[in-house]
Amino acid sequence: MAVLGCGLMGSALARRFAAGGLAVTAWNRTPHRAEALAADGVRPSASVAEAVGEAGLVVVCLSDIDGARGALESAPSLAGLTVVNLSDGTHDDVETLAQWLGERGASFLDGATFCYPEQIGEPSAMLVFSGSAQVWAAHEPTLMLLGGRSRHVSDDISGAKGLYLGSGAFFVTALAGFVESTACLLQRGHTLEEIRDTTLYGLELLRHATEEVAAAIESGRHETDQATIHVFADGARKVLGELQSADVDSSVMAAVSRKLDAAEHAGLGHLGYSAQSLL
Repeated sequence: MAVLGCGLMGSALARRFAAGGLAVTAWNRTPHRAEALAADGVRPSASVAEAVGEAGLVVVCLSDIDGARGALESAPSLAGLTVVNLSDGTHDDVETLAQWLGERGASFLDGATFCYPEQIGEPSAMLVFSGSAQVWAAHEPTLMLLGGRSRHVSDDISGAKGLYLGSGAFFVTALAGFVESTACLLQRGHTLEEIRDTTLYGLELLRHATEEVAAAIESGRHETDQATIHVFADGARKVLGELQSADVDSSVMAAVSRKLDAAEHAGLGHLGYSAQSLL
C-alpha cells in the first residue's frame, strides 16, 4: 500500500500501517519527510508514480483535496486502485474528487480523522469513512488498524466530511472557550490544578447536558424544570463581564451571549437550552 503525504498525520498513518505488518511505501513533496520514516519500516518513494505503482490501496493525507488531486494526477494510471482520502475539504470538493477518480477507474473512500496523530492506532481513536460499503468491507481490516472506534458511516461519499465538519463546530468552539476560561482564571490567580479539576468535572457535566439536549432536539420537546434559556442567558452575561474585566479575549463568550440573547428576544427564554435549535 502507499501513503501520500508525510506531515504529522500522514507520518502517523504510515507508521501504524507498517507496525501492523503491511508493506508501506510513502511519498511526500519534500522527500526528507518520507525518508525519515525508513527507520519505522516504511519505504520512501521519490515519486507518486513509483509509490502507487504496486499499491492496491492508496491513502492520501495532504493539506487539502486540491493537493490530493494534484498529487494523484502525476500517477500514470489509477485504474484498479482504491484511494482513501483523508485530506481536508468540503462536500463539493469530495464530490468532485469522487467523479474524477471514477472517470479514471479508481474506487474511492473518503474519510476524516477525529483524533490527533499521537492517538493513531489506539483503541480509543476514531476515524470515519464514507463511500461504497463493498469497498469499505474490502479494506476494513487495514483501515481499522488506525483506531479502534473507526467505522463506516455512510454510502454517501461526502458523509464522513459532513460529520467531521459539523462536529467541528462543537469541538473547536469548546476548545476556544476553554482557552478564554483558562486565561481569565489564571489572571484571577487560580492555579492550573484548580482549572484541571473544574474542567474535568465540567466535561462530565457537559456529557450529561449534551445527551439531554440531543434528546430534546430529537423529540421536539424543549420544556425544562432544570435551567431555562433565561437562566443561561443571565449567567452568560455575567461570565462575559468577568472575562472583560479580567482584560482577556472574550470573543467566543460574546458570541454565546449574543445567541442566548437572540433566543430570549425570540420568546424562547422559558424553554431549555435545546430550544436554540429553533432559531
